[in-house]
Amino acid sequence: MSEMLQNKLALHCAPAIFGLKPANLINCDINDFDNLEEELEELNQIFNPKVYFKILKKDQKRILVLVYKKQKLESSLFDDRNYNYMTKFNYPKNKSLNLYLDCLSNRLENKDFPHEIGVFLGYDLDDIIDFQLGNKECLYTGYWKVYSNIEAKLKIFNKYTKCKNMVTSLINKGYSLQYLIK
Repeated sequence: MSEMLQNKLALHCAPAIFGLKPANLINCDINDFDNLEEELEELNQIFNPKVYFKILKKDQKRILVLVYKKQKLESSLFDDRNYNYMTKFNYPKNKSLNLYLDCLSNRLENKDFPHEIGVFLGYDLDDIIDFQLGNKECLYTGYWKVYSNIEAKLKIFNKYTKCKNMVTSLINKGYSLQYLIK
């Protein structure tokens, strides 16, 4: 894995890689990497079934990658409230992670960022809905826009930040992501 990709994953995906949230996204400029798709393939060979790397969208300049823990993502997506919300956007009734990932990928091709992407990323469903409806004032902007229960969300954001800082610090001290995940 290139040093640039390792640093990007540590900075942007540590909370998902280490199980604090179901998934994170990284948006990679293709020009910054020699063989990004091959690197992602190699990462899947090394880290599956602990962590998965899925290309959701690709164009001439960028690749959007979802980094996730399978069980944690399935748990989030198929929680009753989240599942019911997702089916309103024509996600399959069949609780198949691969079908949901394919559906999200298709929706990203037709839309910049569909609101339900927040469910994949572990955002609070009430905050996703409030953002979508646009009828409430945002109380705080952190890893997502918060519309209620700010204290609890600040604690979550704090955990994510501590995880990112710790992993980034260890990477800067010479530890590899592969060593940290094993």
